[in-house]
Amino acid sequence: MDTEEGIILETYGRIATIQIKSAGACSRCKAGCMERDGFMVAEAENPIGAKVGDTVSLGLDSKKALTASFVVFGLPLLALFIGVIATNFVTDRIGYQNQALSIIVGLIAFSLMFIPVKAYDKHLKKSGACSITIVEIMKDS
Repeated sequence: MDTEEGIILETYGRIATIQIKSAGACSRCKAGCMERDGFMVAEAENPIGAKVGDTVSLGLDSKKALTASFVVFGLPLLALFIGVIATNFVTDRIGYQNQALSIIVGLIAFSLMFIPVKAYDKHLKKSGACSITIVEIMKDS
């Protein structure tokens, strides 16, 4: 489990909004999730009852996060490539070569893949399998 450090900005029930300091895992990433001041704001489960202003240690299962990243980013791209290649193969076999048709089928496969991705996202949110969890209060402010 990877750990990061953050500060509680607000709490509501068992959920807390936290400001995460520049994460080590994010240091080389160019996705732009970090805000200009070098912090990121996220929601985390708060099973230990940390309060606003507390500096906390956060846990995230990196294997589950990596799997979720593959599902969200990798599967639609895989569907795109399979759609293009399969259509190209079939049209070549029947003697009707059309690059535009291959691209259109690939884009349709890419778009349709977001239906199971959305279902997987709902499953992850419901199960909490890929969520950030507050594991320890480091110090009170």
